[in-house]
Amino acid sequence: MKFRNYVSRTVKVSVFLLLVMVSCLILQHYFLRNMDHNSLRVDGFYQEERNSLDVVFIGASDIYTSFMPGRAYEQYGFTSYLLASESIPSEGVKTAVKEVVRTQHPGMIVIEANAFLYGSDKNESDQAHIHKFFDNVPLSFNKLEYIQKNVPIDEKWEYMFPLIKYHSLWTEYPDRLHMMASNFTLDIRGFNYLKGFSTTAQIHKPKKASLNSKLSEMNETKELEPFLKKQLTELLDYCDEQKLKVVFVRAPHYVTTDTLDRVKRSNKMAEFVNSRGYHYYTFEADAPRIGIDDKRDFYNSDHMNVYGALKFTDYLAEKILYREGLEVDPLNDAQIEMWSDTVKKTNQLYRYCDDLMTNGNDLGAQEDVLTLTSLDNYSSAPLEVNSK
Repeated sequence: MKFRNYVSRTVKVSVFLLLVMVSCLILQHYFLRNMDHNSLRVDGFYQEERNSLDVVFIGASDIYTSFMPGRAYEQYGFTSYLLASESIPSEGVKTAVKEVVRTQHPGMIVIEANAFLYGSDKNESDQAHIHKFFDNVPLSFNKLEYIQKNVPIDEKWEYMFPLIKYHSLWTEYPDRLHMMASNFTLDIRGFNYLKGFSTTAQIHKPKKASLNSKLSEMNETKELEPFLKKQLTELLDYCDEQKLKVVFVRAPHYVTTDTLDRVKRSNKMAEFVNSRGYHYYTFEADAPRIGIDDKRDFYNSDHMNVYGALKFTDYLAEKILYREGLEVDPLNDAQIEMWSDTVKKTNQLYRYCDDLMTNGNDLGAQEDVLTLTSLDNYSSAPLEVNSK
């Protein structure tokens, strides 16, 4: 009798603990974590079928606002995803590469250089930017390695279980309901329509003149910040060890005298990366050749809008496919159907943003329910590069 009571209590306690654990996981995933376009983007990457991507792009907002995977698939036939996060630190880039190796075997990894071009190492300790990426990476050896190496002991549990850090976010509801709904519909659908692409419908109205037309003649260099060069060296060593096909790029920016040092550091990084046997494309110098219009194709000095992104996507996709010799894997029927949906949403998003900008509106456009619901009012027909 006592044995039966013991077994019964053990089962009840086990069921109770299981329910508590499941409840905490649900709360953490849908309610009590920092959900935004970064979380939707990173979550979506892990929903991609294993070994199904031809190219994975890694970096910060410089790349997820510049490259449109739906456009690349429609025009050039290869699949891709933007495993990128706002102001991702160099440690995030290294971890992202390791996560790609763990979950995908793409024909190519493209890394946007921004994380290594800062004039100091302050971004490496910016907790907001660090959490925007690492909170959304599932527990794995790679994430635990980062936590063990870089996170103070009193903060480690917050990185492993973000619920601890964000337990007070319930006070922000109902304002956060649309992001919760976005996360939920993403999970139900099982894939990210835009494959990580995000933008702002706005046309940059700068006070300073652009130097873009002169960058092709500017070969001056500036040393990388020592810690970031060390991080880059470790990344290249890992790529050597894994025999990865990696290409580095620098997306176009609206360059002024205030941001010229980043171009100089980019030139220096190109020298270093090339000396290690990897290709580095400084597309900032190619902005005129790409057809980037300084007065129309940016939404601020660091990011292109959909007008610029469409042109840059075509330009970079051609480099990847023809100059870098990307080998494209065939898709099954289910994958073709999914990518057809991605193409449709990408074309609708372009027209949605075009409509907003034409009417002088300023609004973010990303993988959330507010944006996606609005797209149904727009055509999904193929786009021309100069389709305005």
